[in-house]
Amino acid sequence: MILRRFLAVLALLVLTGCANVVKVPAGNAVVGERLTADLGKAWNQVSLPGLNAIVWTQDGITLDALQFWVGVKDNQPIAPPGEDKRALTFKASMQPHELVALMQGYYARDGSTVTLDKLEPADFGGTRGVRFEFTVLRKFDEVRLAGRGWASVRGGELFAMGFTAPRLGFFPRHADDVEAVARSVRIR
Repeated sequence: MILRRFLAVLALLVLTGCANVVKVPAGNAVVGERLTADLGKAWNQVSLPGLNAIVWTQDGITLDALQFWVGVKDNQPIAPPGEDKRALTFKASMQPHELVALMQGYYARDGSTVTLDKLEPADFGGTRGVRFEFTVLRKFDEVRLAGRGWASVRGGELFAMGFTAPRLGFFPRHADDVEAVARSVRIR
């Protein structure tokens, strides 16, 4: 078990060594050319190989991650297949609970356990969508993460945002800022 954790952490360190980090300044930001958001503080955008999401962080991607899926078209994957080799493919006909299940699949693709805690209708990007809260028991280090997500479908395309961080310390530190970002998101 300790060797497995060591190898997982080592793999993350190697991946982050391949990462490209760009500062996203406070103020109005364009996300993936199709969204805008008002940021109360600067974020760091991290580009990692193999991810279909745009990833921002405050303290490092293992400590907090704000992810965006922008204009995902019908029958396109939101991420490469995980451990179970299932494709996580968006369908324009998905109902709100199916969008949430798709996002849960994303957070569970490494074998982590995801529990849905709350689901409610909400506006996201100026479009009626869904807001949900969830818990992740991260497989590689058994850290419990809190998460929030938002998703909507506009013009047959998926627009979604998800935030995860360890529930003690990091999640409460950034939760209000993330909520403000979610309320400010507009689809272009």
